Amino acid sequence: MKKLLLLFCTVTFVLTSCSNDENSSPENSSQQDNSVLPKTISYIYPSLLLGVDSKSSAMYSGNKILSSSEEGYKTVFTYDGDFITKQAVFKLDKQGNQTIVKEVAYTYENGKLKTRIYRVIINGQSGSSDYIQKTVYTQNTNDLISYLSYSVDATTKIENLINEGTLTYQNGNLVKLQQKVNSITTTSVYDYDTKQNPLKNILGFNLLLDEIYGFGKNNIIKNTKISSENTNPTVYLTSYTYNERGYPIRNTSLSGGGSVEYEIEYTY
Repeated sequence: MKKLLLLFCTVTFVLTSCSNDENSSPENSSQQDNSVLPKTISYIYPSLLLGVDSKSSAMYSGNKILSSSEEGYKTVFTYDGDFITKQAVFKLDKQGNQTIVKEVAYTYENGKLKTRIYRVIINGQSGSSDYIQKTVYTQNTNDLISYLSYSVDATTKIENLINEGTLTYQNGNLVKLQQKVNSITTTSVYDYDTKQNPLKNILGFNLLLDEIYGFGKNNIIKNTKISSENTNPTVYLTSYTYNERGYPIRNTSLSGGGSVEYEIEYTY
C-alpha cells in the first residue's frame, strides 16, 4: 500500500488527531478542526519482512507544513501563497549535512493541479536527474480528473507515455482510481468512514490529488482492487481508533489476505 506521500515512502510523515466529538456544536467543532494538525506519525510493522518501524515529525507555520523529519531524512515543502509548489527530500549525515535525493514540483492552472514532475537527483545536484516522471492532469469536471504520465529522458527530454488514468471524487474523497499500464487496467474503489482525516487541515494537500494515499475529508476503511487480468477483487481493510473529536489516533491496515500489514499511530 502507498504511504501518505510518495516522498514519505522514505520519510514517513506522522499524524495525530482528536477524538470523537459527537456532542460538540458544529460551530465549535469546525473552529477546532481547522487547528488540528498531525505532529507525528509512526509506522509499526508486525515483522521486518513487511517493513522497518519508523517515526516522523512535522513542523508548521500556521496550517502550512514546512518540513517533515525522520531519522536520516528530511522533507522540505515550498509554497507560493496557498499552493504547494515543491517538496524536496534530503538525506542527512551524522554531522547534519544534507544532500538532496528526490524532489517533486507542481504547477497549477485556474487553482487546480496541472503538472507534477518527480525527479531522482544524481549526486545531490538539483539540476541533474537519473529518473524523471511527468504527470499532466486534465480537469474534466469538478469530480472527474484524467491524467497522463510520462517518463522523461534526462538528456534528450523525450517523453514516453507509461500510464494513464482517471480520478473520481465525491464529497472531498477519492472514491475511484482507474489506471492503465500498457494493456492492463487496474481499478481501485474506496469506501470511507464519516470521521475526520488527520491530514485534512494541512494547507494545499487537497490540491495534490492522489499524491497522498488516503488523503480526503474522511478515512479509507475499504479498498477494493480489480485488474483486467484478474477480475477477482482483492479487498484491503483498515480499522481505526479515534479520539474525542473524531480524528484517528491509530489505524490497522490489513493485506488482501486479511493479515496485519502495518499499523499507524498519530499524535497532534
